[in-house]
Amino acid sequence: MPALTESSAASEIKVAPSAPLELMWLMHNSEAQHELIGPYTTQEAIRLRFGDAARAFWADGVRGYTDLVVLAQRSGTLFDMELDAFFARFGTSCADDAAVPSLLSESASERKAFAERLLKLRTDVDLRERYLALLQSVWAVAHDEWELAGCDAVMAAAADWRERLRNGAGFKEIVERQQIWKGRPQLDDLSDAAAADGRLVLSPGWFFGEIHVVEVDGMMYLGRGIRSHDDDEDRRVVATRVASQLKALADPTRLRILLCLAREPASVTEVARDFKLSQPTVSAHVQMLREAGLLDEKTEGRSAMLSASAENLRRFFADAQDALVKHFR
Repeated sequence: MPALTESSAASEIKVAPSAPLELMWLMHNSEAQHELIGPYTTQEAIRLRFGDAARAFWADGVRGYTDLVVLAQRSGTLFDMELDAFFARFGTSCADDAAVPSLLSESASERKAFAERLLKLRTDVDLRERYLALLQSVWAVAHDEWELAGCDAVMAAAADWRERLRNGAGFKEIVERQQIWKGRPQLDDLSDAAAADGRLVLSPGWFFGEIHVVEVDGMMYLGRGIRSHDDDEDRRVVATRVASQLKALADPTRLRILLCLAREPASVTEVARDFKLSQPTVSAHVQMLREAGLLDEKTEGRSAMLSASAENLRRFFADAQDALVKHFR
């Protein structure tokens, strides 16, 4: 299907659905450490099937796949409604030696990580082929839903958004945000400036989260998921889940165990000896840390050696943050 773009003469704000942005969100949601519910329920099977691969592929401590937006923009496929051309041009866009884009919507550490990803894709053909295979596999599973329901739904939403813009609605009204991202006022400044200069593109999303924000060399891509859900039920489930997650770090002894395993791998027996605790007590602490995704385990001989990493801890807090922040306006 060809690209779909259109602008409002009154506002110069463009509205364009995007299959590459849908893929970016599928990959992002696959990384979640928790069950996907509500409007994301249909992605749970994808998370269960590809979650480990999605989390392990880059292993750089940064959640998200903003690099896909850059690659789609380079290949001229960002507003395509199918991914055939994006996949066909993937090798060429990865090999492009263009300067790393600004990505002002991301934090400094995220910009650094995405720049390193793009460099690796440019120089490592094997990595590039494995990445493409993973992306194609995820899209193959999601494609039927996209073709049967998602594509038509976002096209209808896009038509509605354009009409609302023509009738005087503001872009923040359309994305249902008085503030783009609480605690990050620079995103409002970037969006306001982009809207004034004709550099803002709004995208309704089928697989999106509640808010989508990416800046690439002055262009601001802003959107939101369009699938309806029960806000009260979402808040209840999120509160229960995040409280359970954070409980893993709520005990001082358990936190000390995590910090020790971050310094040096050890078995449950060794931890019990060092902490002068019974092995069942240590096993219970370790189980909570393991279920929270904070520990790695490797078999050495007859022992299971436990370790902790900064990457796991960053992912733990990023997951909790993502779940909570989307409920703030």
